[in-house]
This record gives sequence, structure tokens and C-alpha cells, in this order.
Amino acid sequence: MSSEEDLLKRVSQVRNLKENCFKYLEEESKELLTHKIIFAIAEITYEKRGPVKLAEIAQKIIGESDKSKQDLVRLTIDKSLLKCGLVEKLRYSANDVRYALTAYRFQKVKGVDSFRGESEELIGKVFELPKSTWPIPDEFFILVAKKFGYGEALKKINTDFDKEEIPRGKYEDLIRTYTEDLNQITKKINSQYSGIEELVVTKF
Repeated sequence: MSSEEDLLKRVSQVRNLKENCFKYLEEESKELLTHKIIFAIAEITYEKRGPVKLAEIAQKIIGESDKSKQDLVRLTIDKSLLKCGLVEKLRYSANDVRYALTAYRFQKVKGVDSFRGESEELIGKVFELPKSTWPIPDEFFILVAKKFGYGEALKKINTDFDKEEIPRGKYEDLIRTYTEDLNQITKKINSQYSGIEELVVTKF
């Protein structure tokens, strides 16, 4: 799986978090280092379109990336964010360790004990990190814009034909050509960006 595909998978899924971990996302925690690390990773990942290094996180949050600052960030990630499943450590080599968020949408849950064992009860709505930080390729938005454009063009062609402003032969040629192009675009969106369109695109 490519880095791009892996990031898109993280965008499309919802991760359940217990209350003690979900708190790191909430507004009340915005001054905590844990909260700042989460949002720094999201922002840098968006800029790089890939997992981020410890030095990059420290520089983003603290403005410095010397060893002591990196150690502070690393310890915070190890003790809190890794254990909670908010962040994943990716080891590319002995000297190349990077970090990525496990998801960009999270659901608060609490454990419920019953005679069937422990289960999870959903609390509130799904929390989303700002869509401006989601690492979605520009190609996706170009495809969506084209899809919308072809859809509008087909509507106009049908309207003009109903008004008898386009002869039947020309109308059929245009409908066939535009429909084929629209189908190709839709197929590419569905195959490469499955589930993303519903999350990102608002109704026009």
C-alpha cells in the first residue's frame, strides 16, 4: 500500500476512543502538549502528504527541534498518544522513525459491562479534525470538479434539447460523449477515493 493510499484509509475510518483518550482532542485540552501534538501531526502530514518526523513536530509546536525538545515530544507521544491509539509510530529504519495519526475522525465511547461481556456505548457525535488538515490529493478535488461540471453540462444539453435548440443527432452525440466522460470520472473516484467524496463534498 502506498503512503497516499494509507493516508486515505486513515481519513475514511472512524476510530473509537475511551473517554480518557478522547479528552486529548477536546477544546478544553487545547493548551496541553498532547492536543498540540495531534494537530501538529495533522497539519504537517497534510503539507508533506506523508508521516512526520519527531523534529518536525517539535519545530512546529515549540519552535525548536533540539534533542531535549524532541525527547519531550517523544515521551508525550509514547506515554499517552501511542497507548490511546491516536498516533502510530512507523519505523522505516533504525534511524528513521515517523508518526501518523491513526484516523482523522473519532468516536467517544465508554465501556459497558453486561452478562455478555464488555461492550462499547457511543457517546455524542463523531469528532472530526478540520477537513483542511485531511491529506487528500489535489487530484481528488479536480475529479470532483469535473464530475460536477459534466453533470451540469448534461442538464444544460437536456434543457436545450427540450427547447428544440439542439437537433436530435447533435443531442445524442453530446449525451453519449459527456456521459462516457462522466462515467470514467465517477469510476476513478469510486476506485481510488472510495468513501472520501461523501465525507468531503457538500451538495452543490
